[in-house]
Amino acid sequence: MTIPYKHLFFDLDHTIWDFDANQALTLKKLFEKYHLGNHFKDFDNFFQRYSPINERLWRDYQYGRISKKELKIGRFYQTFRSVGVDDFAMAERFSEDFVTNNSKETNVIPHAFELLNYLQQKKYHLYIITNGFRETQYSKLEKSGLAPYFEKTFISEDIGVNKPNPAFFEYSLKNAKASKNESLVIGDSLENDIKGARNSGIDQVFFNPKRKPHDEEVFKEITSLKELIEWL
Repeated sequence: MTIPYKHLFFDLDHTIWDFDANQALTLKKLFEKYHLGNHFKDFDNFFQRYSPINERLWRDYQYGRISKKELKIGRFYQTFRSVGVDDFAMAERFSEDFVTNNSKETNVIPHAFELLNYLQQKKYHLYIITNGFRETQYSKLEKSGLAPYFEKTFISEDIGVNKPNPAFFEYSLKNAKASKNESLVIGDSLENDIKGARNSGIDQVFFNPKRKPHDEEVFKEITSLKELIEWL
C-alpha cells in the first residue's frame, strides 16, 4: 500500500503529551499545598469527584456553552462545593496554580519521540491541532521537548472555533498549505478528532491505548504510537 500522506496533524493532550500523568502529578502537589486533606478523605476521593466535573465542563466549553473562565475555575469550584467548601477565591487561586504548573510537566506518551524522530527523517510535515488553552499548549510543547518537531501549532482559541467544527480543520489545512487527500489527523477523541476530521473529508487515526469499545466509523485505529512507525 502506498501511503499518500505528506501532512500529519496531531492532537496534543492524550495523544502526544501525557495529560493524565501530568495532571495527576500537578493535582497531587496542589492537594498538599492547599491542605485539601482537611476537606477530602484523600487525594483519590478528590480526583474521583473532580474528573467527571472536569470532563463535563470541557464538553460544554468545546461546544460554546460556557466561557473559558467558567471552565478553568468552575471545575475546581464545583469539586470543592461537592464537599461543602464554598470558596470561589480559593478555586481561582487553585485554578491559576494548576494551569501554570501543569504546563511545565514533561511526561509524553510512550514512543512519542521515537515516532516523531522517524516521521521527521521521512520528511513528513508535522503540526499540532488542539482545543487546549493558548497559554498552556505552547509551554507544554517547549518544556517537554516536543516543540522542535512541529512546523505549526493550531489552537482553537486562535482560530475562533473548536474541534470538531469543520472550520477548525479548514483553517489548519489552508495555513499548512495542505490538501485533504495528502493529510492525516491523529487523535484520541472520537468526537473532536475522528468525527471532526472525517466530516471534513480528512483521513484519521484513532489513538485508543485503553482499547475503549466504540461504534464509531474510524479510518484506522491504533493502541500504541509505535504502530504508526510500522504503517507510515
